[in-house]
Amino acid sequence: MSAPGRVCLFGEHSDYLGLDVIAAAIDLTIEIMAKPRDDRLIVIDYSDLKQKDEFTLGDFVEYRTKRDYVRGAFNVMARRGVIPKHGWDLQVIGTIPMAAGLSSSSALTVGCIKAITSMAGSDLSPYEIALRAYDAEVAEFHESGGTMDHYASSIGGIIHVDTRENKVSKLPAELDIFVIGDSGEKKVDTVGDLRYIRSTVEREYKEISRNLKSFDRRKTALVEVQKLRQGIPTKERRMAEATLRNRDLTNRALKLLNKPSRGGTELGRMLKEHHEILRDDLERSTTKIERMITAAYDAGALGCKINGSGGGGSMMAYTVRDEQEVASSIERAGGTAYIVRVGKGVTITMRD
Repeated sequence: MSAPGRVCLFGEHSDYLGLDVIAAAIDLTIEIMAKPRDDRLIVIDYSDLKQKDEFTLGDFVEYRTKRDYVRGAFNVMARRGVIPKHGWDLQVIGTIPMAAGLSSSSALTVGCIKAITSMAGSDLSPYEIALRAYDAEVAEFHESGGTMDHYASSIGGIIHVDTRENKVSKLPAELDIFVIGDSGEKKVDTVGDLRYIRSTVEREYKEISRNLKSFDRRKTALVEVQKLRQGIPTKERRMAEATLRNRDLTNRALKLLNKPSRGGTELGRMLKEHHEILRDDLERSTTKIERMITAAYDAGALGCKINGSGGGGSMMAYTVRDEQEVASSIERAGGTAYIVRVGKGVTITMRD
């Protein structure tokens, strides 16, 4: 079983606010190799982490930690009556750098849901796998977050997520190469960052609604919101307005990527604009990531942005033909570079 990581192209910090996003699976993956047992035990070898876990199949498995996503996946599926008939040895390995904004935890959870359904002789569509993975990673542990990561990992390719209709569409654009630059700066509290941004912006939306009765976060023009304030906006209002700017940028990008183009310089300009919003208004970048982004542009990148929640982790650079030069430049700036392409969705790879 192989589940990919993802990059968010447009709409970072949007899906959990009910706004649309555009994301792409990448060819860095979490692999889960499964071998049947003749008992009721699930024995998991997290090879990269040099950790192991073991539990007995049943209606509920006790959690060991605050965010025990694999056990969460088994519990979510057990509530739906999907329980393997016998035990399994599972080996988990991966090429997705952890805590880098590339959704390694979502790929793991998507992979687990896919593995559990296969081990139980059941079947779910990629869309349903994504929803169950969201349940296991986010809803089960009462965390802030949206479904983008799970849809991208399960469905693959380049996708547009319409959060209002809960619809996912594959986009026909044929993008070239991305270079991921991992800063090595570990985020202190990704979940806390998401919770803070979400709660702050939701409070501002409510305040806007008190003064603009017709306010609709998906439709109201940004200029109408800006008319409500006088002078320099507060940090909180600037954050809320940033999410509306991201909304409008995502809608523009959708028109570009909804045709079989390679994006080119226009896509690069849009990615640069997205990063500036995230950096300046949501304050999600770091000095080191800015240094890596500058280095990528100097080497020929068309557009760059931070990945994931920000505050550390990684950045991405979009390029057409200069990927080796961009990767080398990022590494000279202190990052670890990965040259990636758009990947396919979750697939089964069972071992003998």
